[in-house]
Amino acid sequence: MSPRVIQTIRVLALGGVALAAALPLGGCRGDRSDKPPRQFFPDMDNQPRWNPQADSEFFADGRTMRKPVEGTIPFGTTAMVSNADWAAPFNAKRAEFLAADAALYEGVDEWGDFLEEIPVPVTAEMLRVGQGKFNIYCAVCHGYNGEGSNPAIDPELGSMVGRRWSIPVANFHDPRFRAGGEFGRAGYIYMIARNGKGVLPNQTMPGYAHALDSAETWAVVAYIRALQRSHQGSLIDVPETERSTLGTPPPPQTETPPPPKTETAPTGGES
Repeated sequence: MSPRVIQTIRVLALGGVALAAALPLGGCRGDRSDKPPRQFFPDMDNQPRWNPQADSEFFADGRTMRKPVEGTIPFGTTAMVSNADWAAPFNAKRAEFLAADAALYEGVDEWGDFLEEIPVPVTAEMLRVGQGKFNIYCAVCHGYNGEGSNPAIDPELGSMVGRRWSIPVANFHDPRFRAGGEFGRAGYIYMIARNGKGVLPNQTMPGYAHALDSAETWAVVAYIRALQRSHQGSLIDVPETERSTLGTPPPPQTETPPPPKTETAPTGGES
């Protein structure tokens, strides 16, 4: 057999192998088909998963979303960040990932009891942040004044959402939620704001840790304290230098004295 014939046979053989290898790719051209798509790695396409906020019978608390393993921090945030002013938010976020301070990140003391007081200094800026977050996430049920709702007592009291709940929404002016009350510890309010109250499926309040970081949650607690203070305060409690920011108070109400009595002469003559 001549070398040319042998070379021709080799070319045809290689062409046949290439054609055989290309035939399976015909199903990947994007043509329309009623058949399900080809799955080359079905174990990767069909992995077991849970949806956020869904129920779970596997975990004791009924939650699908789990806390990260202790000491876990997201990849890429472990490096030291500059001390420049622009890096302050990144440093704060990194510290929150580490969450090594139980008082600051869990609202409890070294014995695991809820803190009585807010563990950070309360500033005017902190109250402004707390007011904004409260009005976004809390007022929808608790009302802008924090009065909650109790349909059994007053169907018109509280926010539109709160009035439609089948259970009373906490009134922050109730002595139980004030400092020293049964549910009034700052750490307890912080914990409820982040984790919610109750467990699924009977949870009476959702947690807002997905929307509020630790600093913002403490700001909300501080604003609730401000609402409680203002509820029992009066204008005289406000420093004179700040009273002008509250607007002009209405003039004091004074009673108008009754007109003097006038004696009228008796009619008719003397008897």
